Amino acid sequence: MSIEIPPTVPAYETEGPWWRGEACSALLIGVLSMIAGVLVGVVWRAVAPLVQGVVSISNGQKSAYYANPETKGFVGQDGAFGICASVAAVLLAVAAFVWFRRRGPIGAAIALAGAGIGAAYFAAWFGVWLGPGSGSIIAAAQNVPNNGTFDLPLQIGATGVIWLWPAIAVGLFFLLMLIFGPSDPDPEEQFPQWADPVDLTAPGPGEQSAR
Repeated sequence: MSIEIPPTVPAYETEGPWWRGEACSALLIGVLSMIAGVLVGVVWRAVAPLVQGVVSISNGQKSAYYANPETKGFVGQDGAFGICASVAAVLLAVAAFVWFRRRGPIGAAIALAGAGIGAAYFAAWFGVWLGPGSGSIIAAAQNVPNNGTFDLPLQIGATGVIWLWPAIAVGLFFLLMLIFGPSDPDPEEQFPQWADPVDLTAPGPGEQSAR
């Protein structure tokens, strides 16, 4: 006599809704991205080269101009921000891969892109706010005398450096998933299971009727 055994439920169907892991990964990576945005703004303010300005007062009117018109300080500011943003993007991509490569990779990728854009713009704004005059030339040159020099506010001349953050983060995350990500498991072979042993020497229904 045999007893039918109900099929087992796969493990992934008992771990809860599929979107729960995606939401958790997106939320965590989003929070970490904003924290990284604050740190990038602080570091950029500390390492970015400053550009000098000169105050000129004529007929009671104050104006400001570059102390060195051929300065490459603004290029250095863009480069410094690009380096800081790239480092943050690499760290976030590696963290997302290590934590969510098996559960929640889609949410992590979306957060790396969306939160990465927001964090990059926030880092640029925060770094400018921490810089001279909090981003205002008037405030930076307010108490400077005639022919005196002062530090001009930070600025991002090439907005493309802001988009380095999400581009590097998402690109590196997908590259890691492609090379080191989990592969699809091989299907398990199903064998018949018997609750009680079967006597193969016993006569079948046809043989018993013939007798």
